[in-house]
Formats: sequence, structure tokens, C-alpha cells
Amino acid sequence: MNPQVGRLAFNLGVLIVFLSIIPLLYSIPIDSAEFIVDIIALFTGIIFLIVVAILVRREAVGGK
Repeated sequence: MNPQVGRLAFNLGVLIVFLSIIPLLYSIPIDSAEFIVDIIALFTGIIFLIVVAILVRREAVGGK
């Protein structure tokens, strides 16, 4: 993986996680649809960051 692509993917994942945490800190009612969508976005961003970290780590060690 190109280092610039890995960095871009990591930055995108951090942006998704950051932008989904901000509304959770401020007045989203727990019983609303926005809360569910925000939680889904948060978990998607975290999973995306984990996948990117694993792929970059595998590439740095000398993987395929």
C-alpha cells in the first residue's frame, strides 16, 4: 500500500470517528434515529481504523 494512501485512509477514519463523537457529547436524545445512525457511524469508523492499521502494519513488516 502506498504510504500516502494509508495516511489518507487513516485521516479519513479519524475524521469519521471524531465527527461522530461530537454529537454524542451534545444533546442527541438516546431514543432518536440520529443516535442510532451516529453509533453506527462511530463503530464503522473504528472498524475502518482497525482494518487500516492492520493493513499498514502488515505492509511495514514486509507482508504481501
